[in-house]
Amino acid sequence: MRSFLLIAIFYLIALPLVSQTAEDIIDQLNSINQSITNQPCSTGSASLISNRAMNIFLADKTGYLSERGDLSMYTNYVTINTSEGMVAVNHNFQKATGIDDPIKKLWSLGLNANIANTLAATFLDKKFENELMVAVNHKWLGKVKTHSSACSPTQNNNNQKQAMDALRASILHSLKIEILKRDSDFKAALTAIDEADVPGQNPQMAKAIMQQEFYENLKEEYTEKFARLQAETLTKTNNYNLIATGWTSLTVNIPLVFPKYTIAQSLSSTFAEKHPYPLSVQLSHTRLWESSKAGRLFFTVSGEVFLNNSKLSYSLDKTNFAAYKNLGGADTLHLARLKNDKAYIGPYETFVTPLVKGRLVYFPPTSHIGISFLLEQNFGRHNLLNGRLGVPIILINSKKLPAANFEFFISFYDMNNKTSVTKSAGNKTAVGLGVGIPFSRLMY
Repeated sequence: MRSFLLIAIFYLIALPLVSQTAEDIIDQLNSINQSITNQPCSTGSASLISNRAMNIFLADKTGYLSERGDLSMYTNYVTINTSEGMVAVNHNFQKATGIDDPIKKLWSLGLNANIANTLAATFLDKKFENELMVAVNHKWLGKVKTHSSACSPTQNNNNQKQAMDALRASILHSLKIEILKRDSDFKAALTAIDEADVPGQNPQMAKAIMQQEFYENLKEEYTEKFARLQAETLTKTNNYNLIATGWTSLTVNIPLVFPKYTIAQSLSSTFAEKHPYPLSVQLSHTRLWESSKAGRLFFTVSGEVFLNNSKLSYSLDKTNFAAYKNLGGADTLHLARLKNDKAYIGPYETFVTPLVKGRLVYFPPTSHIGISFLLEQNFGRHNLLNGRLGVPIILINSKKLPAANFEFFISFYDMNNKTSVTKSAGNKTAVGLGVGIPFSRLMY
């Protein structure tokens, strides 16, 4: 009697879990397909693929990953910038809310570390040295707008929407055959299992667990496969005129470890340790236009506010032991004990600096090599104008998906000649490299 009650309780719990069947999975795929097919083609703005398929499609098109705040639809990604000497490792947190939902938001947590001085340090001084910071980022992804050729009652040939409907139907029916074959093979294997295969267990209970695991995995595999094949088909056929979307990003950089500055007010003053805290907050918005004929265009506008100081704004004179001693500095004993043999002379102050930045990136059709432009204007006491000209190159893997992005660029510092440091340096340009590498699985 006790065993009977245990079995009954188990079935009351387990039966709802194993209620999923191959037919249920097929019905769900049919429902997703029907929701797209039912959209009229006469408007030229109907969906061509499912929401999840569009997530995968955009993950390919947003493969331009160059800076810490750029969008990546992968779980993990790394960026490297040689002009800053920074390496950033980020992890996206976002669970799917359904089998066919668009990604509406992403939030990530990252660690940024300065690992080396750079070429720019020879005349601009390194902004951040031996620094570790945590970056908290939240992105709001906008609605995707699709434009394709509109159909008309008098046309003889299928338009882009109808072509994708036909190709998607072919994908769907092929997957149905696969699902039913997998289901038939599983049921045959399940029937062959007896008590000897699961000693010490009730065979029916064991089979219920197997069914639950099988159908959960089958659903996950084929809903993902249906989306992936749609995205690959749209990419291969170019059955669209224009796909446009955008996203807004908010990033807060919180320093955890940052260097002390050794500063003296003048040559006759004693040195003191200053403790900066370069906290920054950045808000940006990016628009993406993906045209089958004109290529891909990114346009980003961002604003940032950060806690600045005299050292970061190049307002102090950098010196070392030999130079300080030759100039008749009074506190040579203190300077001699410095491990890095670097100090600053001048009044030290802290203040807030706002800046705005604009970036334009273009990739020609079917090309993985593009061109980028960037302008950055600082305001207030630190009102430098900086620029950058780059050549981004997206490397693809054996599956024809973005594997890494390399951007070779030339940076132009202080284009409006606002600091004596850059004036005395003469050459205000530096060659740099940005690297972006996505890892793990897609966030869909």
